[in-house]
Amino acid sequence: MPTKYAERFVLRSCSQGLYLGVNASSSQIEVRDSVEDAWVFHTHEGAVTHARWIGEVHGETPDVVNLTV
Repeated sequence: MPTKYAERFVLRSCSQGLYLGVNASSSQIEVRDSVEDAWVFHTHEGAVTHARWIGEVHGETPDVVNLTV
């Protein structure tokens, strides 16, 4: 998950305590055990926007977690 960006954010399911990722073949949002497999955002705004959209569709808004560099 190395990137050239200074900040990295991921989404974590509140109810399950696991991270959210995107399936490479189906493009569906899935629960992942490891932060290494999580969907990475490079801006807080982008992560919050996607968390809100997921909350609207799935009924639970995930937490936005800042990963330390």
